[in-house]
Amino acid sequence: MLTLLRPHVRRHAAPLVLLGLLHVAGVAGTLLLPRLNADLIDDGVAQGDQATIWRLGGWMLALSLGQLVVAALAMALGSRIAVLVGRDLRADVFTQVMRFGAGEVRRFGPASLITRSGNDVTQVQMLVLTVCTVLVSVPLTAVGAVVMGVREEPGLAWLMAVAVPALVAVVVGFAWLSLPGHRRLQEQIDQVNGVLREQLTGLRVVRAATRERHEQRRFDEANDALIRTSRGVGGLYLSLGPVVALLLSLASVAVVWFGGHRVAAGDMGIGSVTAFIAYLLQLMSAVLMASAIVMQLPRARVSAARLRELLDVEPDLQQPARPRPWATPGSGLELRHATLHRPGAEQPVLRDVDLTLRPGEHVAVVGSTGSGKTTLLQVLSRQLRLTSGSARLDGTDLDQTDLCSARRRVALVPQRAHLFAGTIASNLRYGAPEADDDLLWSALRTAQVDDVVAALPGGLDAPVLAGGTTLSGGQRQRICLARALVARPDHYLLDDATCALDACTEAALLTALREWTRDAGVLSVSQRLSSVRRADRIVVLDRGAVVGHGTHEQLLDDCPTYLEFVDSQSLTEVPA
Repeated sequence: MLTLLRPHVRRHAAPLVLLGLLHVAGVAGTLLLPRLNADLIDDGVAQGDQATIWRLGGWMLALSLGQLVVAALAMALGSRIAVLVGRDLRADVFTQVMRFGAGEVRRFGPASLITRSGNDVTQVQMLVLTVCTVLVSVPLTAVGAVVMGVREEPGLAWLMAVAVPALVAVVVGFAWLSLPGHRRLQEQIDQVNGVLREQLTGLRVVRAATRERHEQRRFDEANDALIRTSRGVGGLYLSLGPVVALLLSLASVAVVWFGGHRVAAGDMGIGSVTAFIAYLLQLMSAVLMASAIVMQLPRARVSAARLRELLDVEPDLQQPARPRPWATPGSGLELRHATLHRPGAEQPVLRDVDLTLRPGEHVAVVGSTGSGKTTLLQVLSRQLRLTSGSARLDGTDLDQTDLCSARRRVALVPQRAHLFAGTIASNLRYGAPEADDDLLWSALRTAQVDDVVAALPGGLDAPVLAGGTTLSGGQRQRICLARALVARPDHYLLDDATCALDACTEAALLTALREWTRDAGVLSVSQRLSSVRRADRIVVLDRGAVVGHGTHEQLLDDCPTYLEFVDSQSLTEVPA
């Protein structure tokens, strides 16, 4: 917790100092009021001195109003500090996640990342708010109440020594009991988010398979587990209130009982008894306010540990301190003895892969499911880092180049097309904000989607919902391809980016694409023979290794794996 918050404490040092001064002023007024009240009773009410009553009453009224102003300022400043800390923490988490490669995102999972940037940050922010509003005042009030109480009546000081440790023991016990529940609570929030996200993403599959009841049961199980844990933790919180109220009442009764005997014996005045009760209650209230921190601490501690775990990860893909320039401009993309192991996997995803993509060249990659095709493109686009071997762009190892510069020069178009909320134009300009409308329309024509956009209300300014849900799968794929064309990279990596298109549209697109990319390298993954055979060279992957490379005709002669791929594309119906 301290490691997580230390940079933010330094950043907001000046407001925190001002907040401390406000709390000191508020506590001073709180401690002075019982003393003034005791004097008003003993010197004013008991003596029938109206002048003293009005004078001390006026001072108490002014002091109360001043406390009100100071408390309001302290609350406003403390809330502002907590909100700013939450904002900065959320920004740190977002920045860290943006640095993650595909491996780190897979390790944590999208549901957990969403929970950490949302709920976990909120828990830490709430703790900071509680600390800012009570932390400084609690020790000052506790120490001041003890000093003023002992000064008021030393003979009753033993009551403080008994009541306060009992209250502390109760609060610490409840906090210790709630810690395992808080840990389970955050994990179960992850599970609920994960189930809900999976169901929303696969809603069409759920409906097609009529598995709504099954998915409802899955969600109910995760949700019921979360509710049970929440009720258990909430029950502890609810139980704490009555126990604390009982201790406060017993302490007040004890002061009245023992103080009454001393008043009857003439050893102390009624005002002193009233003041001592007030100081004892202030002392126990300070401990109770500290309990608010103690009770929030377990859950915030769990959340802080989860945030610290996220922020402490060193992404595999690092920006080098001194990026190296391109060694041999124009040499293109290269893989040399590329090998990639995933954590926990028995076999490598890529094994000793050699591949070259020159400017103006079109290379196709084929292979069975799980052969490593998508992983290969993720390595070349700097989404994954090789375990051994090297990936080079223009003769320079990608690990030694500027991360942003390398990604700008290599555009990846994934199979699963994704559009952002905004307009058609904002999506097309995502990688090239300065692009004009003429370039956008040219890219749309090349992607064979200009007629679709022209028919939309507003054309380029037509609204797009998050994920592009108002468009068909083929339209989304073509707009995503047009977005990559607008960026004008040196190399295009197409991961089955035309799988949702019919054969005629795909043929027209590939013909236009060859003209657009005549000076750029194109590395495409496809399961269609019609698009593969157009390539200058074909690379065949099997279980992460290259088992063949060459032209379509060459591979038909000497690559059995490619021959199987061709046969699977040429199957005809056989009569029964």
